Amino acid sequence: MTTTHQPDPAALLQAGMAHHGAGRAAQAEALYRQALDIRPNHPDALHLLGILALQAGQPAVAAGLIGQAIGVDAGNPIFFSNLAITLRRLGRREDAAAVCRRALALAPDFPDALSNLSNILCDQGDHGRTAAALQRLLRLNPLLSEQRLQLGHALLLDGRPEEAVEAFMTLLGIQPASVAGYTNLGVALRRLGRLDEAVAAYRSALGFSPGEPGTLNNLGIALQERGAYAQAVSCFHHAIAVTPEDASAHLNLSLVARDEMRVDASIALARRAVQLDPMQAEGHTALGFGLLLQGRLEEGFADYEWRSRMADFPSPRRGFASPVWDGSDLSGRTLLIHDEQGVGDTMMLARYAPLLQSRGVRVYLECNSQLVRLLSSMPGIEGVIGRFQQPPPHDAHVALASVPHRLGTTLYTIPAEVPYLRAEPALVTAWRGRLFPTESGRLRVGLVWAGNPDFKGDRLRSPGLAAFRPLLDVAGVEFYGLQKGPGRRDLEQAGPLPASFTDLGAAIGDFADTAAIMEQLDLVVSSCTGPAHLAGALGRPVWTVLPFAPDWRWLEHGVCTPWYPTMRLFRQERPGDWTGVLRRVRTALAALARDKAQGVRTRA
Repeated sequence: MTTTHQPDPAALLQAGMAHHGAGRAAQAEALYRQALDIRPNHPDALHLLGILALQAGQPAVAAGLIGQAIGVDAGNPIFFSNLAITLRRLGRREDAAAVCRRALALAPDFPDALSNLSNILCDQGDHGRTAAALQRLLRLNPLLSEQRLQLGHALLLDGRPEEAVEAFMTLLGIQPASVAGYTNLGVALRRLGRLDEAVAAYRSALGFSPGEPGTLNNLGIALQERGAYAQAVSCFHHAIAVTPEDASAHLNLSLVARDEMRVDASIALARRAVQLDPMQAEGHTALGFGLLLQGRLEEGFADYEWRSRMADFPSPRRGFASPVWDGSDLSGRTLLIHDEQGVGDTMMLARYAPLLQSRGVRVYLECNSQLVRLLSSMPGIEGVIGRFQQPPPHDAHVALASVPHRLGTTLYTIPAEVPYLRAEPALVTAWRGRLFPTESGRLRVGLVWAGNPDFKGDRLRSPGLAAFRPLLDVAGVEFYGLQKGPGRRDLEQAGPLPASFTDLGAAIGDFADTAAIMEQLDLVVSSCTGPAHLAGALGRPVWTVLPFAPDWRWLEHGVCTPWYPTMRLFRQERPGDWTGVLRRVRTALAALARDKAQGVRTRA
């Protein structure tokens, strides 16, 4: 009698894996299934069949098979790690992350699980935890270059450019010719404002990969930020020569043209960018900006609506349950208007609340907490809440900067009646008793020399106290520093200031205090920042100093603005030249002081 020996499942699996590794999927599957016939629910056979299904583009089948393997053997971290891959393919990211963590609970130093977890966390936009997972992985194997590059990306996205620089420098130590390493190092250095080093990094990348359009664009942007406009333009043209349909390069050319105040050219280039890529939010926003600069408000505000779709738009997304207001009739209903940019924008555009109220709309405003007290007494606003506080019941919501577009604002229909903001009478009295108990007969001038340094273009718009210093020598003037925030550091470096200067910034609590002080000043001289808007909204005389390429609201030319009838604009004649601007301010200020001393009534 002949005895038949059953094949050994382990041998079948070994043979199947040989076929699997050689790309012979059908033979491998047959052997895995034969092993299962001999030993049903063999966990390794189920797992390997799941891997085959995953590689064949069947993640749902794979998840079922690997899940069965885990049901038989729940102590194998490899099973959990590969199940996480299948769940990620199925879009089940939360489940995938949980399964990955099960794998790491079984084997804390399992590289595949750490790599998979970092990929899942990256998909979820959790850049901090992505970086942490990659750092754990790189401690196990410091020479993993791709993961080192991913770490740098994660750190950049998590707002940690200093650490990103370190990651990219370590990568370049491992791969000295890495184009991606040098390019991303340039991005991190640029984020830190280290423009010369960023330019050098981009040039190194181009040394290994000449003509790479992405690197050329990055180099051009860094050169543009250094003010080297001709070199920047050359980079962008080079990128277009390599890829003529490169929308990003056309957009970048548009932005350089705007910096040079070639506004017609900037508009034409932005139009070309959105023709090449109709969904390019940055291109539409740049087009809107240029049109607004030229006073073409209806057309400009329409394209400016794309701003919130930009990748680097600074305002966080709102999660209101109500629909977005589309401009339709809201008579008898409630509208929540929320800010999204700086305090200056909020004070400038709050003027629309009374207009909406006149149309029968109940308006609630959500804004920066610094403005709640000031705006709470404004006519036309039902109530004011701080940003991200629980809003009252409302029928629709809209971003404050979208209201002019919804209402079809033109250059000639801007609601420009001032004052539309008012200081609290009790605060005015308190500050008067503290500062102005008697009339000196001298001109009282408030000074603001810097904006928020977190604003992308603050370096260009903020002159600093040193630039304002020549004003302090004008006779017959009492100066009052209204500066808040980081700009106050200038006071520490200024040395002794004349007796005519009094610093009030340290005693100012919020914009309600600033408004009360401004009500008692003859003039405010300010950089392009929040207090300039406050003075204009209060109807106080205000002189605003502007960079060569100003914000859209100040228009392309002119010494007046339709937004604020009591404001006078002093523009740079050359990029970066504050000396010429403040010389003109000083001359005008001296004339105003002389007139006051002689009892002549003049308009600042």
